[in-house]
Amino acid sequence: MWLEKSDYTFDQYKDVLTYLPQYSKNIFRPGYFSWLVGQMKNWSTFSWYLVAFNFIVQVVLMIQGWTSVPVSHSIIGFLSANLSVLCVVGISNKSAIQGWFGLTSAVFIALNAYLAHNFADMTLQIFYIIFLDLFCILSPSWNDNVKVHSMGGVKGWLKYLLLFVVLWGLIYYLYGLINDPRLFLDSLTLAISLTAAVMEFNLLRQQYYLWTLGSIITIGLWLQTALQGAANYALVASYLVFLLNDLYAFFGNQGWFVKQEVVTGYGQKESN
Repeated sequence: MWLEKSDYTFDQYKDVLTYLPQYSKNIFRPGYFSWLVGQMKNWSTFSWYLVAFNFIVQVVLMIQGWTSVPVSHSIIGFLSANLSVLCVVGISNKSAIQGWFGLTSAVFIALNAYLAHNFADMTLQIFYIIFLDLFCILSPSWNDNVKVHSMGGVKGWLKYLLLFVVLWGLIYYLYGLINDPRLFLDSLTLAISLTAAVMEFNLLRQQYYLWTLGSIITIGLWLQTALQGAANYALVASYLVFLLNDLYAFFGNQGWFVKQEVVTGYGQKESN
């Protein structure tokens, strides 16, 4: 089976959907926005360097992009690139504000992808909104105290390799029917991300390999898109920042493969 019965992430989905009225009280409560912003005070220095670096690069790319793409496209690219980096940095720092940054960035990236005809990437962003961002907003402790584990050798890798091949073949065929102009990279991006998402749902430590590979492939997708004149280089730059963040998660002293925590629950404090 692709999804384990004891999987913690799916228990979280069940918990939020079962007690949705209670979880809905987590948003827009008194002091909610100051609480969200206050979480950013605990971000690491490296995270703020990434945010500042990306913002400066995006300002330059937005101004330069006005000569090659419509101004509206440049603004959308600017917003999607900055918000997406804030989302990724929020995830790295385990901040609940990531849900809002994820939701807003996914909306703008999906719009950017639609304008560039990267339809598979647009689908991916919609997937993030429905299955990740909204749940992170409803349950502020969504990423608290998650304990990951190993997939278990060659047999585990082969299972997910088969899943990836099936997904890629299906996505390639379906999006070929609508004449996706960058079918190879666009379908590859979606297939890798969906496979990584299944690994994430099963709390596998090796998911980070696929997310990193997905960042690299997505850089190629938006680089090709920019070279063909369908977008500027905003998302190329932001995904390069994603890659730096992934490398930090690999090698940082509190990175993905170093820090281990114990599962405690699914946001009971927030749902009361």
